[in-house]
Amino acid sequence: MLIDGARAPSGCPQVRRLRYRRHHARLRRLCRRGAASADSTDPERPVTLRFEFLDCVLVDRIVDEAMMVLERTGVLVEHDASRARLEEAGCPVDAQTGRTTVPRDAVDRALASAPDSFLLYGRDGTPRVRIGGQETHFAPGSAALRILDRRTGAVREPDTADFIEYVKVGHGLSNLSYLSTAFAPQDVPQEIADAWRLYLALAHSDRPLVSGAYTAHGVDLMGRIMEVFRHDRNDLVKRPLSIFTCCPNTPLRWGEDSIRNLVDCAEWGIPVEVVPVVIIGATAPTTPVGALVLHVAEVLSGIVFVQAIRPGNPVLFGAAPATFHMQEMTSSMAAVEALRLCAGSTQIARTLGVPSQAYMALSDARFNDPQAGSETGMSAILAAMAGVHSVSGPGMLDYVNCFSLEKLVFDDEIVAQVRHFMRPPEVLDDLPMGELIQQLLGEGHLLTSDHTLRHWETALYMPGPIVDRMGREQWEAAGARPHREAAAQSIDDALARYQEDAVEASVHEEIRRLLSSSCQGDAAPLPPS
Repeated sequence: MLIDGARAPSGCPQVRRLRYRRHHARLRRLCRRGAASADSTDPERPVTLRFEFLDCVLVDRIVDEAMMVLERTGVLVEHDASRARLEEAGCPVDAQTGRTTVPRDAVDRALASAPDSFLLYGRDGTPRVRIGGQETHFAPGSAALRILDRRTGAVREPDTADFIEYVKVGHGLSNLSYLSTAFAPQDVPQEIADAWRLYLALAHSDRPLVSGAYTAHGVDLMGRIMEVFRHDRNDLVKRPLSIFTCCPNTPLRWGEDSIRNLVDCAEWGIPVEVVPVVIIGATAPTTPVGALVLHVAEVLSGIVFVQAIRPGNPVLFGAAPATFHMQEMTSSMAAVEALRLCAGSTQIARTLGVPSQAYMALSDARFNDPQAGSETGMSAILAAMAGVHSVSGPGMLDYVNCFSLEKLVFDDEIVAQVRHFMRPPEVLDDLPMGELIQQLLGEGHLLTSDHTLRHWETALYMPGPIVDRMGREQWEAAGARPHREAAAQSIDDALARYQEDAVEASVHEEIRRLLSSSCQGDAAPLPPS
């Protein structure tokens, strides 16, 4: 395991296909001489704390084995038109097995054309977030089926009003870099539920977001909704406002919905995160190396397919692993083995020069209890130290099935502390330290020293009111407020701060017309938005 401050190499498209071999040669050199020398050539550059889970030579072996799996076994593509299109692009179909094989040179070409970073833009078309480089971004988790009602404590199906409230709260959480379509309202026809939540997010926030389609036809409708906020389709390609999640069907299969979503995203120029949901011990090997080989093969297949359709389309090396509990028969995304796979996947993505994504900073707990806090905090700090570029998870409970606004506002504070922890240390009037030592010995404290007054506001993170830093006597004197009341107050404060940046009525009319025309049969009128 290494602590490494070095950046993954990048370059022009003509030379990036050499990145894999170049970077591995560099990693092997670092392994031999120690990671401390990684920054010796540039002593002025701050060191980014970086955790590396895998031995650098093992990374090479895992990637090589994954490529061999793709070349020899391939993946099952369960859509005739997509399979034929991929075959034309250089991924032949094995006549005996019907599986689409992926030659090694196709992987090399895909990695050479995939960008190592890209920009996400807001609803108004202004650049907001760069995905790639040294920064770790956090966004709410996605695709919950239920919500934890913040008023009653009951778990129930969400509706449109719940989603609008979530967007208004999430819009004001400054430590989250963008939003997500966190859960699907159940008060609309389910054939448009994926597009409806995208519409609601864009109607009530100008922030970029992570989204995705539930159905084989969903991407096209959602693409047309996003196009309404751009000059035309080409402008949406140039200024994307969303990342779409596409999940292969482990093991080594792309079902009809998932492959059509992937192909449609590439055709629309939508940034894609390829996110296998490998279940360690069930649909993937129990051992970390074996699970990683399968995981990497599935991600690489998605990257190859995207780049075959639109070279240069942004793509993220995603991960949403879970550990199969051999006694309870549940699949835990917060289990330590799943976190290990996320760390390994991120390291491999960095080696290959592709931005990374992972489902972390979440919990399998049913409620906001000590388990929820420990699982979320541990995986959030690990995600940042591993260097994940886009983390999906805040707000999520119960095996990614339940979304909680209370957890979301608390997770925003966790992310703030993670960001503070990851700041590179600097020398700030404290080396040499003779003068400070004299003041400390003379006064017995540094509370009123010029040094403290200059630096404390940036050196010390002051958490918001949802984090309790009072002593017991202070807490009792203040009314002994329980955690749920503090969370409720934070949510109410966020809603009070929210200022609507209204979308024009004509835009609402156009999008609602698109949605209504996509409903089957005599659907009921859509709810107010």
